[in-house]
Parts: sequence; C-alpha cells; structure tokens
Amino acid sequence: MTMTRIEYASLGSPDADGTVVVLREGALATTDPDVTVTRTRDVRLVAVRVDDAEVAEPGAYGGETPAAVTVKALVELMDDVAAEGRFGLVGVGGAGEVAVHLAAVLADRVDRLALVAVPEPEGPLDREEEQRTLAGVSAQTLILVGEHDPDAAAAAAEWHRARLPSARVEIVPPPSEGADARLALGVVWERVLAHTAPGTQARPGRGHSM
Repeated sequence: MTMTRIEYASLGSPDADGTVVVLREGALATTDPDVTVTRTRDVRLVAVRVDDAEVAEPGAYGGETPAAVTVKALVELMDDVAAEGRFGLVGVGGAGEVAVHLAAVLADRVDRLALVAVPEPEGPLDREEEQRTLAGVSAQTLILVGEHDPDAAAAAAEWHRARLPSARVEIVPPPSEGADARLALGVVWERVLAHTAPGTQARPGRGHSM
C-alpha cells in the first residue's frame, strides 16, 4: 500500500493535556484559525492539511481509495500526537467527510466533533455510504453552517444532524453586511474550541507555539 504523507503543524500550548485536531483543505490548513482565540485556551492544536483528491473520494476505512489510505495514516498520526487518549476533532468544508470517517474509526477516542460548513453528499451512493459512517460516530457533535452558505446551509446541517447519534446545529449569520456567505473557520473558532475542548481556559504561565 502506498504510504500517505500527512502535512500538519502542532500549534497552541505544546504541554497542554487536551488536544484538538483540525482537518482542512488549502494552503492555510496548517495555520492557526485565530491565534488570539487559541491563546485563551490551554490546548494543543494539530492542524492537518487534507488534499482535494482525498476529499473527492472519502471511501470507507479499510478500502483502497485515496481517502481510506489517508484515514489509516491519520490513525497512525493520532497515535503519535494524541497518544494519551481522547481528543476533539474538527472537519471543515469538504474535509468534513474525512473527519467523519476518522471519528467513526476512532469512536473510542474522539469524544467531541465539530463540523463547519460541511456540505451534504451529492450522489445517492455517497449519501448511503456517508449515512452508514455517521451512524458509527459516538462523539458529541456540533454542526455549524452559514445562514446563506450556497454549499452548506441549513439543509446540509439538518441532513448530517438527522444521521448522527448525538448532534446539534447552529446557523451562523454573516459577520457583516457584504461578507462572504461561506462560513470561515476563523469566524466561529471560539465556539468550536468551546465545544471540542471544554474546560481548557488558559492558565498563567502556559506557553503557546506559533
């Protein structure tokens, strides 16, 4: 099997007890969504970049699709970066599908899941497969979507909520008039950290890496 190289960055407080893993696409995927917010939390942030090809074909864990291989590599990465136990997980946009598969595979370790601007699967086969995977997610899940997001608004949020054992939805209005309708992680980062890393308000003297 071809090994997948996972591109990631370790941010936040390196000595924190809690860990939050964020899966995103694009050049900014391995950066902190909002440094000023992260500094208010005693949490280690692992920012992971997921490639477009892996998002396009999420597949099932154990298969040979690009995303299935990526999930296997992510499981190994979690053994390294979150070896001490449970952690919070965040999936953004198309990378949300990979996050859901990882949460299902590591159901005994992912206790909190946040899905941000995650669209509804398009085809019938994709929906059927995603529905099976969602049923295996035991984490408490927060689904955040933009009020007017053309790809992931209320309908997409409700589709996921109805198929997750424990989930709730928050519809986020645009931060300002004329703002991009697509919900950006930075806009809701404080809310996401509050859900995925509860009780981690930073204590004096804890260092943060950039």
